Amino acid sequence: MKMRRVFFFMLLVLVSITSVQAENNDAYRYKWVGTFVKGSPLRDQVLATSMMWEGFSDVIKRQWSRGYSLTSIKYGNGKWVGLFSKNSGWTKETYSVTGRWGDMGEVIKKRWAEGYFLVAIEHGLSEWVAVFAKNSGYTNQAYERQKKIQNFEKKVLQRWQDGFEIVDIEYGEGHWLAIFSQGKKHYERHSMSLRNDWKKFTRAIQKQKNDGYEVTSIAFGTGKWLGSFAKGDYTAHIYKAMPTIAKLAQEMRRKNAEGYALIDLAEGW
Repeated sequence: MKMRRVFFFMLLVLVSITSVQAENNDAYRYKWVGTFVKGSPLRDQVLATSMMWEGFSDVIKRQWSRGYSLTSIKYGNGKWVGLFSKNSGWTKETYSVTGRWGDMGEVIKKRWAEGYFLVAIEHGLSEWVAVFAKNSGYTNQAYERQKKIQNFEKKVLQRWQDGFEIVDIEYGEGHWLAIFSQGKKHYERHSMSLRNDWKKFTRAIQKQKNDGYEVTSIAFGTGKWLGSFAKGDYTAHIYKAMPTIAKLAQEMRRKNAEGYALIDLAEGW
């Protein structure tokens, strides 16, 4: 009987160690992360992918012809990924592609002059892709781009103090980039967290939640996870991390059925 108790005790210890190791391994595996909210007008969402930009541009045109808006774009794990949503209210959506940020900066200014506002941006396969739309609800936009994360955080804090909200955060060409807007306001107070691994970042998300702040966007660059948090008018916020975009698409369909909308995409290790 004593030997049996010792055996079961050792088995329990082994199972516990194995569970901890599995959790740690998951934390350092590549993942796709989606941020979901309740209270967004976005409906009937679709995640569509293509390995090459030429094929992905066809995907965009096809979804536009079906009445969808491209509400988020991401490149990761060898794929271009688009989040397409209905009921955005946007009109005349278009996109621009450049090889360098210097050229994209000029494109953005030109689009602003034409009455468009930036709704999503991504850097992948050495290309910048910016998505623009009219009737977005925005009245003013700006961007900040910094090489050092400390300087970037200072710029973001200043924009928040000036009444801007984050539209998108991206890392590319060795710089952190944030797109800001005014006019469509969902949040009142803001905060940020930066951690150098996913496990620590999930703890930061929980700490922010305990303080009353909900995650609004997540980005990954130079081995670091960066999150923006806020207090606002959405009734619920959650995030989900999945090993593949196909798994995240399945989770998105489940969450859509529960009244959630996917508002942000991220990927990293």
